[in-house]
Amino acid sequence: MRIGILGGTFDPPHKGHLHMALCAQDSLGLDQILFVPCSRQPLKREFPAASGFHRAAMVAMAISRRESWLLEPIELDQGGLSYTIETLSTLVQRFAGRDLYHLIIGQDSFASFPRWRRFEEILSIAKIVVIPRDPVIPEPLTPAIPADRVERISARPVKVSSTAIRERLSLGHSISGLVPRAVESYILKQGLYREGIHREPIGGDRDG
Repeated sequence: MRIGILGGTFDPPHKGHLHMALCAQDSLGLDQILFVPCSRQPLKREFPAASGFHRAAMVAMAISRRESWLLEPIELDQGGLSYTIETLSTLVQRFAGRDLYHLIIGQDSFASFPRWRRFEEILSIAKIVVIPRDPVIPEPLTPAIPADRVERISARPVKVSSTAIRERLSLGHSISGLVPRAVESYILKQGLYREGIHREPIGGDRDG
């Protein structure tokens, strides 16, 4: 079984995230994709604006129409800072004997990959699947990242970000078309992102 892992803050999840998952699955023939909301990202100073509960609920709604896309709350359950190597190490034990892992990241995250905790160990466990972001400027490989551990997907970039969505919501603007309808309805019903970014820790985090 070939499993893709797409982690992130998902604050909120949007159509760009779904585009990344679909491109990776179609290009590499992945059997499953695990969506892993982080508790808190080590390389970001801000805490997530929405709680882990809300972010997990929105991810579940966003991926509900695809049986092969699953919510994996491991990092939210653990809390604290979320490190990809720790998550992968736990999943390796859980899915022993399966043809894991394909770590799906955006081009922007790939640029910071050498700063991730124990990134060499990540490369020994998973192939890195790089999805282009706009503008498309491929990051060169460093000697520490072997070319055979990286898959670059040729895909049309989607111009959408969680930051821009939160800003639109804080200004009272529509986010129609940027997130799945169920996620938009949930955000409006729960009144999320009206007060800006929370500075109090709500859960944990990831590095990529």
